[in-house]
Amino acid sequence: MRGPLERRDFLHQVAVGGAALAGIGLPTWAQAADAPQWGNLTGRFLWNGTAPPRRRLKVDRDLDFCGKFDIRDESLLVGRDGGLADVYVYVRTRAIPICPALAEAAAKTVTLDNRDCIFKPHCLKIWHTAQELFIVNSDPIAQNVAFSPPGDAPANIVMPVGGTARYRFSRRQNSPVHIACNYHPWESAYILPRENPYVAISAADGTFRIEKLPLGTWEFQAWQEQVGPLETPAWPKGRFMATIKPGINDLGTIRLEPSHWGKQ
Repeated sequence: MRGPLERRDFLHQVAVGGAALAGIGLPTWAQAADAPQWGNLTGRFLWNGTAPPRRRLKVDRDLDFCGKFDIRDESLLVGRDGGLADVYVYVRTRAIPICPALAEAAAKTVTLDNRDCIFKPHCLKIWHTAQELFIVNSDPIAQNVAFSPPGDAPANIVMPVGGTARYRFSRRQNSPVHIACNYHPWESAYILPRENPYVAISAADGTFRIEKLPLGTWEFQAWQEQVGPLETPAWPKGRFMATIKPGINDLGTIRLEPSHWGKQ
């Protein structure tokens, strides 16, 4: 036969169990273990006007090979449907919690390829505490990769045919770092080293997605190559606050006025 204390404990367990089955009345500590802790931030950048033509770049070196390609400016990529590619969106808030699943899934390296006399991809991101930059030369000519991250070790790497190289960033950067080729001045790329994986680069249709953000209100930064911080009437200095809830947190369509580019 149960004593008075044992009976009270038993009745408490039954009450809590019943509440759990009913989905009501549970205190915060009882719900926390199964409650969603992460959310995704999405949106789309849309150029509010006619897509500007891409300027053909001056290619005047290694013409036997590089002269084969129609190499055009990649600093402003507007699709036929108005989507703006290669816009960075990233968390500005320091010391943000990181979802363990992202750490488990992160690739060990981020690859920059010298291919067809340009850098591919044009815009990269790197979680510098977990990833290393891997550089490869896929062209049948010598290449060069040069960049100078503020406060970090500069790089000026000669890339022979078939050559590879590695570089590890030792600190975060507040904005993307420009990458150049001293052999071919038209070659250009950008890379953003951050201390967390919460960075997105908009796709060809202008869409972006940052996955598995912790719940709460965080500050974000938007950045585009030609203008730097991507300001809108609601985003001074390209910064904005967003409250992340479980599931999809969609910013919708962010319409960008071409006149903003003319002010730079």
